[in-house]
Formats: sequence, structure tokens, C-alpha cells
Amino acid sequence: MKYRSSILSVLALAIAAGCSYDPAGHDITLPEETLTLQESSAEIVLDEENLQDDVITFSWSPARDMGDDYVVTYTTKLDVVGNNFGSTTVIKNIEEDGVFSRSFTSEQINNWANERWNLPVNKQFILQFRVTVEFAGGPTFEAPEVRTTTVNVTPIHVDIFDADKISIGGTAIAEQTEIKKTLENDNIYAWYGELGIGELSIPVEFEGLDYFIKPSDGQTALHPAEAQDVVMDEEKAVWNIPAAGFYRIIVDMQNKQVTIYTPETDLQPFVATFRPNGAEANPETSIPVTELWAYGAGTGWGVRQLNVVASAADPQILTYTGSFNGGVKFCIAKSFTVDGTSYNQNNSYCFTNPLTAEGKRQNLTLTANKVSELHGGADGETRNSYYTMPSGTYIYIFDLRNMTILAKSAK
Repeated sequence: MKYRSSILSVLALAIAAGCSYDPAGHDITLPEETLTLQESSAEIVLDEENLQDDVITFSWSPARDMGDDYVVTYTTKLDVVGNNFGSTTVIKNIEEDGVFSRSFTSEQINNWANERWNLPVNKQFILQFRVTVEFAGGPTFEAPEVRTTTVNVTPIHVDIFDADKISIGGTAIAEQTEIKKTLENDNIYAWYGELGIGELSIPVEFEGLDYFIKPSDGQTALHPAEAQDVVMDEEKAVWNIPAAGFYRIIVDMQNKQVTIYTPETDLQPFVATFRPNGAEANPETSIPVTELWAYGAGTGWGVRQLNVVASAADPQILTYTGSFNGGVKFCIAKSFTVDGTSYNQNNSYCFTNPLTAEGKRQNLTLTANKVSELHGGADGETRNSYYTMPSGTYIYIFDLRNMTILAKSAK
């Protein structure tokens, strides 16, 4: 063990002195390497306006001269630091004789960053370039010469507006809370709940990075019930919540807008104003619509409470997941009282398919995954019209604000 340590010590001293150690007792002079490598810049910014122009050039000097006995090969490799020039990520070139430089354009690096290296957008990264010179065919083995350098890269800026997860945070809420997509629109995220006085932020997670949705004008004041243009950025931004209460926050990913409803400006449920049975002799009443009862046309169907869910984006959008058998209408109450007189679903305001052009009852079939018209009323013609629903389980979306119905395929 001591003998081995002594040999290693002698070997280290020999290398430091420019020699290699031969166990037979002879010093072997190591070859003098002449390969050098230089980058045109230590930092580059990819140029979107001049994609075809060279943005970085690597130049190297010739390796040591081994005469005509050896075939000399120059191999260059480009990759991102951390990939270790892996087989699936490396950009490899066998250089032609007499070539001592290689350049890359902004377009090349940008495409590789997105498609080959799968780098996060707008995130700086470090390129690693290596040139290796190998000698083959001669009478003895000759060690290759290798040089490596790195370059810092600022990518082409991309305006990002997408999300894997959206939340609300800040001092105005007790804890950061996720905002969910609405059932009626995959591009709409919405939340309804209580906020306190303080700051409201909208953090976003996308492709492993953290961002914030913030007003594009940089202002922190609320614009109640007004759709504000927003951007997504790594820099945190907030809205100021001036008073405690229930707020409705809507993030429109398609139009890049945020709408915040305050307690004073909040959306309200649909209100059905009607006379029971549609009879002029009966007193008029108004009922906010927060629930629906399905009433079937066939025998034995009965009346079924749907337990609909109001959308966080709009209380006039009600959703129900389930199935129906045959024709059905949707009543806003199973029982109700007006001026001391009790009524049931047979006297209620109902939603169903449109009447004929003459205002007469008719039965229509609702086509799945197609937005169709919804009609409401308490008159006899409306109450005796029925939509035949598609077979199977669907997400039913009752948009009472726009008077439409959609049977959306459940995922």
C-alpha cells in the first residue's frame, strides 16, 4: 500500500514537470498540445430580427503536427451545460480538413433550445462547445487534444400566456388558493370567495416555472366589473383590495383579461318574473333561479332535483352532470307560494326548447356538443314543450344569461 502511494506521488510530480512516469524507470516526455479554443463572445442575445445571421462563432487553432503517418480528425460538439453532450441532445460535426471555426445562427440555437433541449421559454441558459482532435493510423497511440468553452445565452423573448396551475395569493387572502377552470369554458378560470383588505396577486405555474398575471398598465387599483388587459411575467404584481367582502375573480386566458367583481358590483342569479300557470289572473312573482328540477314527459319519470352548481364565473350559468331519459323540461321550483297560495312544478316557470313560430308547444331533440337555444316561461305552451336529451352522461350547461343549453361530453 505504501509502495503504491509512492508510485502515485512520483507520477504526479512527473506530470507536473511535463513528463510521464514509466515504471521501468524512464521519463517519457508528454507531447506539447497546441490546440486552443476561443468563442467570439462570452454572452449572446438571440436576435429575432436577424434569425439567419451568425450569433456566435467558435474558433480553434490546429492541434500538434504529427506528420503524415496519422489521420487527424476534428470533431465539434454543441450542447447545453448539464446535458454532458448526450446522444439525444448533442449537435455534433466532423469538421473538414483545414476548417478551424464553426458558427451558429440565432435561428439554429432557438430551434434547438425549443425542440431538442426542451428548455423553458424566456430562461437564460449556458451553451457548451467542445472541439476534440484525434490521431489515428500512426505507429503509436497518441492522446487526443480536447478544449471546451461556454457561452451565456439570452433567448428570444416569448410572450407567454398559458398555465398548468393558477392561484390567488397575497395578504388579502388567508392562504394561497388554486383557481379552477370552469366547466363551461376551458379558457376561463374563476374563483368566488371572501377577501380581506390587502394585496391580491395571481401566481401562475407553467412548465415548471413561476409567473404572475398582472395588469398590463402596471396599475394596482381595482377596476370593478371591468375586463382588464393583463400580461404574464416573472415579476410579482398585485391589485389592492380596499374592503373586505366576497369577490369574484375571472381569468380569461384566451383574451388575456382579468375581471374582478367587488361585493357592490357582483353578478347576480337569473330572476324569473312570471305569473303561475302564465295566467293573467294570478299575481306576479319573482324567483331567483339557483336550482332546477327536471320534469319528464313520460310516465313514471317524476320530478328530479338536479342539485345544479353555479359557475364561479357567473351565477347565471348552472351546470349538472348526469343523464336523462327521453323528453324533459326544467322547472325553477317544485313548490312555491305567492300571496298565500301554494303552487307546484305544474304551475312553475320552466326552461325548455323554443316554441314554434306561432308560439305553440313543440318537442325538439338536443344535439350533443352543440349549443342550442333555451326558452323559458310559465305559460301552458312552454310547460308542455320538452327537449329530448342525448343518451348517456353529459355535462349540461344552462346559460341563463344567454338562454342557451349545451350537453357537453364528460371527460
